[in-house]
Amino acid sequence: MHPDVPAWTDWLLSRPWLFVILFVAQWALVSYLISLLSGWMGLSRRFRDLGAYHSYQWPFQSVRMRTIFGSYSNCVNFGADETGLYMAVFRPFRFGHAPLFIPWSEIQVDAHSQGLIFKSRKLLLGRQEVIPLFVRSSLAEKFQEAAGQSWPVETIAT
Repeated sequence: MHPDVPAWTDWLLSRPWLFVILFVAQWALVSYLISLLSGWMGLSRRFRDLGAYHSYQWPFQSVRMRTIFGSYSNCVNFGADETGLYMAVFRPFRFGHAPLFIPWSEIQVDAHSQGLIFKSRKLLLGRQEVIPLFVRSSLAEKFQEAAGQSWPVETIAT
């Protein structure tokens, strides 16, 4: 044992299986906390997708929900049709993030784009929860095209 290294590090390094357990536990905890802070977990209470939605149309998208702690970089898959919006996080990050299917009747759309460099649109998910979802304007246009006549009337955010 080296004199500058604490004894517990030798103990931990002599048990690599413990490192794997701690790594997985930390990964799950961080994923769970992000789900809680972003509002994803709250939405999953009412909008958990129990069926198989096979037409992911826009995989690996970057979005933000609520705060900076709710940023998802290139790990959200979206699908949309005239009935609603499907959202699922890439499997390695799924702990605490059940796939969601939110009907268009439960979504409000801000009429204005936001952002200086990348234009984004704000969708408010859930009439009870009201979780802001920020997506690129180009992705919001694809959602609108897929929704057709079911697209929510755009409102001016207050």
